[in-house]
Amino acid sequence: MAYIDAENTFMKSVTLTTATTYSDTIDLGSKGPFVSPLKVDVKLTKKLTSGSVNSLTIQSASSGVFADEVKISVPASAPQTSKPCTLAQFHAPIKPGNRYIRMKVDATSPVGGEITATMQNGLTTEL
Repeated sequence: MAYIDAENTFMKSVTLTTATTYSDTIDLGSKGPFVSPLKVDVKLTKKLTSGSVNSLTIQSASSGVFADEVKISVPASAPQTSKPCTLAQFHAPIKPGNRYIRMKVDATSPVGGEITATMQNGLTTEL
């Protein structure tokens, strides 16, 4: 069994310009993930000029309707306006049967930042 989405990338260098940003939808296939739990790695690859990313929510869809699975608050200590940084690394609560998933990013007045969010079997510490 394999993932349908080859990269498992929610966002790749997406510029944050609105208070709520949704990622692309990842198709895990009809049986869901074959490795559980999957790990989510979210990085600010370009610093924000102003504003902040406040939370990240993983959502899954059944019958075409997305529902929240987990919401992660970004630590206030993340240096979002001074340099690229890791916003969060966490286990995704995706279960077999949750075929379609996406990420919702909630921010306050974001200007100038770019975000990359991936899902993988192991976490990376590099930016």
